[in-house]
Amino acid sequence: MIIRFFLATLFVLLASIPVNAGDTDYLALLAEDSEIKAIAEVVSIKVVSNNSDGTFKQVTFKKLYGVTPFIPQEFVGGCKTMEARWQRRLPDTVYFNPRRGQKVYVTVTTNEGAITSYTLLTRQLEAALKQNPRSVAYSKGRANVLPQDQ
Repeated sequence: MIIRFFLATLFVLLASIPVNAGDTDYLALLAEDSEIKAIAEVVSIKVVSNNSDGTFKQVTFKKLYGVTPFIPQEFVGGCKTMEARWQRRLPDTVYFNPRRGQKVYVTVTTNEGAITSYTLLTRQLEAALKQNPRSVAYSKGRANVLPQDQ
């Protein structure tokens, strides 16, 4: 009897999560919790698959500056891109556009995991990451420097 009550309560709670989720940016939450946060250079890009909802690629990065500890000199992240006219964007899917040689700030769940944010490097972003990484916020697959309190 107690187990049934517990399972029924658990089911109701879990079922209500998507309803309450609304516009929450889950990719931003994943970026915040990513093991790899680094300023890096795109070394190579490998196409893994082409589907109607985009092209899945594996991107190899060379670490230039690690924001989080224990980042390998080279690491890999996966992402979706749009490559062909016949592909159609899915709502709520973030597509990235990596190019060989780009210097970026990237977050990856774990080595060989999903890219959770990908932002071209600017002087302002680089300075914020090196001086105060907590001043960087994530939204829809991008990193932004928060305005300073005055």
